[in-house]
Amino acid sequence: MKKVLFLSSWYPSRVHSTLGNFVSYHAKAVSQTNQVHVLYIIADDSIKDYEIVSESIDGIQTTIVYFKRGLFKYLNYFTAFLRGLKYVSLNFDFDLVHMNIMHPAIWQALYIKWIKKTPFLVSENWHGFQNLKNERIGFIQSILIKKGFKNAYAICPVSEQLLKGMKEQGLKANYHVIPNVVNTALFSPVKRTINTKFKFLHVSTLDDDIKNISGIIQAFSKLQKENVTLKIIGEGDNSYIIDLINQHELNDKVEVEGEKTYNEIAVEMHNANAFVLFSNIENLPLVLIEAMSTGMPIITTNGGGIPEIFNSFAGYMIEPKEEEELYLSMKKMIANYNQFDYKKISNYAIQHFSNEKVAESFNKLYDKMTKN
Repeated sequence: MKKVLFLSSWYPSRVHSTLGNFVSYHAKAVSQTNQVHVLYIIADDSIKDYEIVSESIDGIQTTIVYFKRGLFKYLNYFTAFLRGLKYVSLNFDFDLVHMNIMHPAIWQALYIKWIKKTPFLVSENWHGFQNLKNERIGFIQSILIKKGFKNAYAICPVSEQLLKGMKEQGLKANYHVIPNVVNTALFSPVKRTINTKFKFLHVSTLDDDIKNISGIIQAFSKLQKENVTLKIIGEGDNSYIIDLINQHELNDKVEVEGEKTYNEIAVEMHNANAFVLFSNIENLPLVLIEAMSTGMPIITTNGGGIPEIFNSFAGYMIEPKEEEELYLSMKKMIANYNQFDYKKISNYAIQHFSNEKVAESFNKLYDKMTKN
C-alpha cells in the first residue's frame, strides 16, 4: 500500500461542484489499494484571505485550499499551495504524487519533486493536447508543461488518440494509456423495455461549441411522428436550449434539467433507453462509459478517443455536425432497439473501465516509480 498525494488542475469543490469529477473517480479507484490524500487549490473571491477545508469524502481525505485573488494573484495561488502542502504534510508522509491535468497546475508536482525529491506521474484528460497550437498558453506555462513531461515518471493519457496528439507535439515521455474509470456498481446493468415512449438522454456541460446541443435538438425535431422524448441534463447556461425548444414547439417532448449528483445521473441513465452525444470535440467522455456500464446503447460522434472504445454492438457512431446522420441514427435506434444486448454492452465497460481494472494499471506504475 502506497501513500499517494493527488494533485489536480480541476477537482470538484464548492466553487464548481462537478469540475474534474473524473479525477475524483480515479482517486476513488486507487484508494481501494492505497492511502490517498487529495490536495486541491482553487480561487474563491468571496472569502477575505485563505481558507483550508479538509474532510473525508467517499473515504478519501480531501484538503481544498480556497484563496482570494488579490493584486498579485499568482503569489496568492502559490501561497495557498504552500499552506495546503504544509497542512497535509503534518499527518501524511506521501510516497509519490499523482498529478492530474497538467495545465495549469503542473508546477505543483514539479515543486514537490524539486524540493522533496518525490516522484510523480500525470494522468491527462485535457483535449488541448490534441493540438496545443490552438490553445492560449503563455510562455512560462509552456515551459512548465515541457518540464512536466521531462520530469514525470510517467504520462498517462486517457486515450490512444490523446497520446498520438502529444507525440505529434514533439513531447517525449514514458507513456502509459490508462482510461477514465466508472463505478460499475453504481452504473449497474439494467434490462430496458420501451413503455409508452422511447426516451433519449444527453448529459454534459451544455457548452454548445463543444457538445453541440443545438444540433441534437435540430435532429430530434425531425422525429415528430415518433413516440419519443429527449431529456437534457447539465450545468451552465441553458437559455439557448429553451429558445430552440420553443422555436421547434417541442415543449411536450424535450425536458431540460440542471446539474445533478453522480447518483442522480446513474438513476437517469437507468431510466433512459438510449444515450446521445453529438460533440464537435471530445477526448474520452466519461458519460459514454457510464452509459455503456448500465447496458444502454449509444449514439456518438467519431472524435477524440471515442473510436477506441466504440463497438458496433453498443450503438451507432456518426460524424460530427452531421445532423441528418444523427436524425437517421435516432430513428434507426428506435426501430432496431431490441437488437442491442445490454449485458454485452455492460460487460465491455466492466472489463475495460472498472475501478479494479484502472487501479491495477496505476498500481503497477506506483510500484515501479517507488522501486518496490
